[in-house]
Amino acid sequence: MKEYAPPQLRNVGLFSHGGAGKTTLSEALLFRAGAISRMGSIEDGNTTTDFDPDELRRQMSVSLSVAPLEWQGHKVNLLDTPGYADFYGEVAEAARVSDGALILIDGVAGPQVGTDAVWKRTAHLPRLIVVNKLDRENADYRTTLDSLRERYGKSVVPLTFPIGKADGLSGVIDLLEGKAYMAGQTSAADPPAAEQGTIDQLREMLVESACELDDNLINKYLEGEELSTEELVNAIRQGVREQKLFPVLATSGGRSIGLDPLLNAIVQLLPSPADVEVKVSEGENLDVNDKLAALVFKTVSDPNIGRLSYVRVYSGTLTADSHVWNSQKSKDERIGQVFHVRGKSQEPTQRLVTGDIGVIPKLSETVTGDTLAVRDRGVEIAGFEYPPAAYFASVHPKSRNDVDKLSTAMARLLEEDPSLQMHRETSTNEVILSGLGDSHLEVAVQRLQRKFGVNVTLDVPKVAYRETITGKGTAEGRHVRQSGGHGQYGVVNLEIEPTSRGEGFEFVDKIVGGVVPRQFIPAVEKGVRETLEQGVIAGYPVVDVRCALVFGKYHPVDSSEAAFKTAGSVGFKAAFTAANPVLLEPVMHVEVTVPSEFAGDIMGDLNTRRAHIHGMTPDGPNTVIEASVPQSEMLRYATDLRSMTQGRGTYTMRVSHYDPVPAHLQQKIIEEHKREVEA
Repeated sequence: MKEYAPPQLRNVGLFSHGGAGKTTLSEALLFRAGAISRMGSIEDGNTTTDFDPDELRRQMSVSLSVAPLEWQGHKVNLLDTPGYADFYGEVAEAARVSDGALILIDGVAGPQVGTDAVWKRTAHLPRLIVVNKLDRENADYRTTLDSLRERYGKSVVPLTFPIGKADGLSGVIDLLEGKAYMAGQTSAADPPAAEQGTIDQLREMLVESACELDDNLINKYLEGEELSTEELVNAIRQGVREQKLFPVLATSGGRSIGLDPLLNAIVQLLPSPADVEVKVSEGENLDVNDKLAALVFKTVSDPNIGRLSYVRVYSGTLTADSHVWNSQKSKDERIGQVFHVRGKSQEPTQRLVTGDIGVIPKLSETVTGDTLAVRDRGVEIAGFEYPPAAYFASVHPKSRNDVDKLSTAMARLLEEDPSLQMHRETSTNEVILSGLGDSHLEVAVQRLQRKFGVNVTLDVPKVAYRETITGKGTAEGRHVRQSGGHGQYGVVNLEIEPTSRGEGFEFVDKIVGGVVPRQFIPAVEKGVRETLEQGVIAGYPVVDVRCALVFGKYHPVDSSEAAFKTAGSVGFKAAFTAANPVLLEPVMHVEVTVPSEFAGDIMGDLNTRRAHIHGMTPDGPNTVIEASVPQSEMLRYATDLRSMTQGRGTYTMRVSHYDPVPAHLQQKIIEEHKREVEA
């Protein structure tokens, strides 16, 4: 592929609710532009942008992929993203390195919950809206256009519209040119006379919106003067780039209809890298003429090749056989080869210019989010904001061999997908993997097995309860063993009381008169702290307690640190049991976004989960419900929400605080713990 200057480059992300046809449309655009010699299909598993085994098996995108094409002297880097909410980490990466966005809408379903999610995620980008799948039965461009204008405002304007409907779809009309692009033809023609009324009506809508952005044009328009196509294109281009206009185009990816006007709009209306300001971490803007600064926006771990680092160059030139500086790690990296990439195919290149996208193999230190620059100006380009984890599972290796390889393989997997997180929950002794949904974690587990040979199963995680007290308690802890010879002697009197939530543990020494010698007091505290970790009533860590050592006894010969440590543990357990102990459970702050017709059902379901509803906020045709819900009630919510909303609901969840467990549930948890101990 030949080299293009920054003004001739376009980096364009494809975003939508799942199933709007991004992969099929990108395949059609690649074929139309001559980038591929035959058009693949999702059913046959041979599309350019869906090549991962997980994508072929599921017949949907789960990863971001890059697909460059050439059109009218420009290079367009298409970034095809998953539409399924479980894989929105990939959406965050594409939105960060794109300079413009295509928001795809299913012509049958219209804008959906996922449309709103990607609309917000790409709020910083100029956007074109593409109504796709117009060859399907019940597809309706005008209804979809009206709902888009109602949802996103009057700045949504038609740019092309379809000729015919469903099976009768035969082409599209470009409202600026007043020309028709018919199916199977590469040149524009005069539009059918029967469509002239619609052309006049929709063009009026477009022209009015464009003129409102330019004082000279609005004056000409009001005075009835004829506006040239060039004047209108310039006004619309300015409106798109300032995010004051969002043109709507009509397409059918499956039947390759509407592709030429879409490619023309990408080249004419969306900005090039030379038009875009790039913010670096110090708050300054990066100039395209500066020295090298490039952002690694995706990492693929290949067991055979090693790391493949997808990179977007923001300034300067990235050259093969050179050295660069990793600004985050403060490490030198050697660049060997550099590739242009289209799906899984790679083409060697000597360099990547400002604004271009490519792949670097075998970087040793660099991961997603790192900046590659020159050492004397180690700029850091702002990284990614990934969606918060909403789904949690405990990870269990299947064999001893899997245990040994798990941590290394997991580290590689987390490099590849930073929207996954892993931690060890000490209170339950489980390794917890968290992500955006059950499918997200399933794909992660399959990649672990396929790429790194590590077999694990996922299970419902145990809830990380905590123990505390609601009253005061006192007790004596005795550890006295004297049976001839050197014995053990330690007696302590402890008083405990609750502290404020979140204050933690405090140990207070109130010994007077030396009834417990100084050297034994740290041992008492150690015994108490070890008991905190093990728990008293149900085996969970103790929090928010103040423990005072108020009295004790010792023996000049038989007392030892070990004896006082044991006495401290015994005394704390007794005092804790006497101080009205309670279990605390983690409570999650949950935001559920659903189409408004499901809001009542979701509210009812949340109430059965012991939720405290904070409020409902209308958001266009959707409703956002905010609530606090115990984590134990949300362990498999992703699956339940999907079934309740026909897959149209999404949610986010984060730990908010801890609250006491209701008494009847607390007793069940304590009894379950006793059975586990006995077993």
